[in-house]
Amino acid sequence: MNAKRKLLTSVLLSTVLGVGAAAATDYSAWLNRGLFGTPGQGRPDTTIKINSTTGYINVDHFATAKIENDKGQNFTWRFDSSMSMSAFPLKTIAPSGFDAGNVQVSVVHPAEHTAQ
Repeated sequence: MNAKRKLLTSVLLSTVLGVGAAAATDYSAWLNRGLFGTPGQGRPDTTIKINSTTGYINVDHFATAKIENDKGQNFTWRFDSSMSMSAFPLKTIAPSGFDAGNVQVSVVHPAEHTAQ
């Protein structure tokens, strides 16, 4: 199941962003437009701890999460992203110097957001 989830996340990311697995992409313009969410303010709803073996994290849409790594680094992020930006590398939103490894983020949107 974990391998399927990782593959699905990679496929979604490639499809949504229109990039190949080996292509380097500059996400800064999308980040500046807030498509991945915004830096968190105030008290986080949850704390997510990552390490070198973490492959992906799931966060709820509109949640504010404190992301901590095993090196003592952390940052807070509000996942108020566009629905089209539901899967992306953590390093896309991590501050400079934060060791995000190869962690993928999956933003879980409630059913009422996706029902047509």
